Amino acid sequence: MKFLFSIILSLVLTTLSVAQNFQGIATYKTSTSLDLKMDSTQMNPDQQAMIMNMLRKQLQKEYELFFNKSESVYKEVDQLDQEAAFSGIMAMVTGADDINYKNVGTRANVRQTEFFGKRFLIKDTLELTEWKLGKESKQIGSYTCYKATAQRVVTNRTFSSEEDEEGNHSNEEQDTIELVAWYTPQIPISQGPDNFWGLPGLIMEVDNGQTVMLCSKVVLNPKNGVNIEEPKEGEEVSEQQFNDIRDQKLKEMQEMYGGNRSGRGGGGSMRIQISR
Repeated sequence: MKFLFSIILSLVLTTLSVAQNFQGIATYKTSTSLDLKMDSTQMNPDQQAMIMNMLRKQLQKEYELFFNKSESVYKEVDQLDQEAAFSGIMAMVTGADDINYKNVGTRANVRQTEFFGKRFLIKDTLELTEWKLGKESKQIGSYTCYKATAQRVVTNRTFSSEEDEEGNHSNEEQDTIELVAWYTPQIPISQGPDNFWGLPGLIMEVDNGQTVMLCSKVVLNPKNGVNIEEPKEGEEVSEQQFNDIRDQKLKEMQEMYGGNRSGRGGGGSMRIQISR
């Protein structure tokens, strides 16, 4: 109780000390471990290794979080050296060119994304995370950060060009993962990278077991201000509707390029497993 009181007191005192128009920009570097497996008689091990190495390289990204006391926009910093040949698959796997808007006051979440040449506007409600605050602390840059953990249920999807015994090309399994976050009450906002939020201070680092997001720079109350706008472009869908559209497209790609038991599509088989 004393620890929680000290955190709350620190948050209140810091809030009183900042300007009414408190805002800023936080830069995050992310590294993702993608579980993507390809089995194909059309592709030798060296080709598979080359593709995986290029994917891993492109999964090391940089993002910016533009925030004020209640709203934020999270988007990738433009990268001019992306491999054009992989632009389609990277947009499919990592959601390249996303704009993710959060309003922690209204719990509104709006994500604008482009998928196979079509723009979508995904509207949903921010998911509440039951964070457990710990006493452990560490320094990230010039900020003192405290540890918080939570459990989250995720869905692992496997897509195969070959049908299983029930005639399906895809399979879903749910798993429970542990989230580990480090937040700083010195920046008194309940925001964080991507869809992470809900702690008494800016989330400076978060690890979901596959992706680590680490804040490398914070600029508070920048001279030119911060422009935060809810994205408006794209076909409006829910998160579940977008997942269904994405899964159907992946299934079509597997059937088209991987072949099946009858030999259509070039004879080999292919299996892609994506854990997110």
